[in-house]
Amino acid sequence: MTIKKMLPKTFFGRSLAIIIIPMLILQTVLTYFFYERHWEDVGRRLVLGLGGQLAFLISELENEPSSESNLFFLAEQNFLIKSKVDTINNFADYRQHKIKSLLDKTLSHSLKERLNKPYKFDTRSLKDRVQIFVKTKKGIVTFEVARKTLHSSTIEVFIIWMISTSILLIFLALYFMRKQINPLHNIMKAAEEFGKGNNNFKLAPKGSHELRMLAKVFTKMRERIKNQIKQRTLMLAGIGHDLRTPLTRMKLQIALLKDKSASGSLTNDVEEMKDMIDSYLAFAKGEGEEENIEINIYKFFQNIVKKNNNMKKVKINFKVSKKDYFSIKPLAMKRALNNLLSNALFYAKKKVLITVTSETKKGILITFEDDGPGIPLNKRKDVIKAFYRVDQSRLSNSANTGLGLTITKNIVNGHGGNLELKDSHLGGLAVNVFLPN
Repeated sequence: MTIKKMLPKTFFGRSLAIIIIPMLILQTVLTYFFYERHWEDVGRRLVLGLGGQLAFLISELENEPSSESNLFFLAEQNFLIKSKVDTINNFADYRQHKIKSLLDKTLSHSLKERLNKPYKFDTRSLKDRVQIFVKTKKGIVTFEVARKTLHSSTIEVFIIWMISTSILLIFLALYFMRKQINPLHNIMKAAEEFGKGNNNFKLAPKGSHELRMLAKVFTKMRERIKNQIKQRTLMLAGIGHDLRTPLTRMKLQIALLKDKSASGSLTNDVEEMKDMIDSYLAFAKGEGEEENIEINIYKFFQNIVKKNNNMKKVKINFKVSKKDYFSIKPLAMKRALNNLLSNALFYAKKKVLITVTSETKKGILITFEDDGPGIPLNKRKDVIKAFYRVDQSRLSNSANTGLGLTITKNIVNGHGGNLELKDSHLGGLAVNVFLPN
């Protein structure tokens, strides 16, 4: 596993890792050196002191055998060492466990240095005490000392305080990092909403100076884009009006012609020109200034289907709740779905299948399928481009401007969704439209 894969994916996670990882490394190193140094100095001295006390007691016991009970009493009172002479005389019966822990190593080294008698010790049988067995002239003497007298409790206090302080610092880092990340999330949300066509999302500059400047720059950029769209829309509206005026005069002049066969042909040409101009203006204008509103998707789609005259070929499969609401631009979305439905009906031979599926909390998936000629796989990316027309039967009609799917895709993308062309199990084309919730 590479380091790149181990790194957190979010900016918040990576920023937090920059704080926490060095802190953990530093504390691990400090703990290791303090622990080693502490045991090497303080712990060793405590055990050496115990070795000296035991050597003194053994010397007194062997030199003054009559004062055994008094000696053991004084040892317990002054040194906190319990002592007794065992009845077992075979020293081999006492087993020495393996020396593994730091206490075992320190105890073995110190007793070897202080005692000139055979000895064994047990640090495992009793929880709070350590037993030391020494072979003397009086027999085998068992000494019991409290475990806490062999090491300093400051190391536990040090570790507890260090861990507690670290946890407190981590929570403080979490709090301050969250304060810094929230404004960044707001900017990201504003950009996402603007991309979906929601121009009313309020973005208040918050956080550090850099984040405040970023929010202000984004707001200015959004206003400039809105002004450009507004100016373009007004310009296109004027162009549309200017182009329709001569077309209307031409229609009136054609209507006055006596040659009906010629007038009929000219009328069709004028209507085709009008439709082409409307398509170009719709493409250039996009979604305009229409605002998002909450729409019941079930009723919205039912209205689109009911208004279509040629519904004999269509089978509809609704898999959405009748209570589901989505924030969309109704006129723009109606134009997009009507375009897909009209295309499917026009090119279908016998059957069109429409499926509306709720993708849990993610959004909805609308699929249009037909049994028509379809679109070749190598031309599906191109057919969505503006003014591109496939030379085969599906898009070769003279009225086609090559903008229908382009306008539809722009509208879907403006809602934060996605449009995808696939093969239909009916034999023709399947168009998947995903709209996020």
